[in-house]
Amino acid sequence: MSTISTYLDRPVAFQRVFVNLGAGITGALMLSQAIYWARRTEEEGWFYKTITEWTEETGLSRTEQENARAKLQKLGVLEIDRRGIPAKLYFRVDFDALQNALEATPPENKIAGNLQTGLQQTRKQDATEHASKSPGKPQTNIGKTTKKTTAETTPENSSSGAPAPAAPMQVAAPNGTVYEIPGELRYPGPEAKSHKTWIAYAIAYQQRYGTWPLWNKTVAGKITQFIDRVGAELAPRVAVHYVRRVQEDFIVKQMHSVGMLVQSSEKWATQFQTGTSMTSARAKQADQLDANASVADEAMAILRAQRSAKQGGFDAE
Repeated sequence: MSTISTYLDRPVAFQRVFVNLGAGITGALMLSQAIYWARRTEEEGWFYKTITEWTEETGLSRTEQENARAKLQKLGVLEIDRRGIPAKLYFRVDFDALQNALEATPPENKIAGNLQTGLQQTRKQDATEHASKSPGKPQTNIGKTTKKTTAETTPENSSSGAPAPAAPMQVAAPNGTVYEIPGELRYPGPEAKSHKTWIAYAIAYQQRYGTWPLWNKTVAGKITQFIDRVGAELAPRVAVHYVRRVQEDFIVKQMHSVGMLVQSSEKWATQFQTGTSMTSARAKQADQLDANASVADEAMAILRAQRSAKQGGFDAE
């Protein structure tokens, strides 16, 4: 044992639940280590780390690191910034986006993980029990084990089948209207940063299109970005304005997607604050007015020139 201990180093805290986010084991390992360092920096969560240091701490190769970084960035849970010359990589964990992504993780993944752990523990216990029993009447022991297992698993199997439906979420609008959102949509709860903005967007979307928008980890990351760009207080109202008032052809064809909401966040915020919204018809009308104004200006200039010429002729006489 003492010989083995000479090869052991400081263990890395690995968060198993991060695997369910979709970044794989390498992404989960990198994210776990990033959280370790993010909690130990005073630079607003930013920390600097080289590829070599990542390898020394996690065992991840350069390629594995690059793939893990790309997946974590796509999920919106890890920010990366290149600074200086030569460029150095700085990292920061977006804890709000991470929380939203975890909340959006299908519950069956979490249950599967717990079941797997439970099964492993059960197997270890069974193995220990069998090893500690002295040989004698193996058939009798087997019979007892079979009866015990049957007694414990039969009730569980009889109650198994279709999973119980999730309880619907009830939310009250500012005007007092209570909306019931299907539980299977797994919308973020009141404690989440994205709750108010997403619920406002979802209700407006349901009223316009007659269906509830889907919520997943990608949407969670985009909504978090939108909130960061326009502010938590303004975000819910801007989201409602976007769905209800914006009538631009391209936006309508995209069915007021979350992606377009984030892409032009500041534009929608300005429209909401000024009480205006631009439609395709209004845009064409504005162009036509500009064109008419230009024609009128040219006509007035010609008339002024003609008058000036006539006045000059009279002076000559």
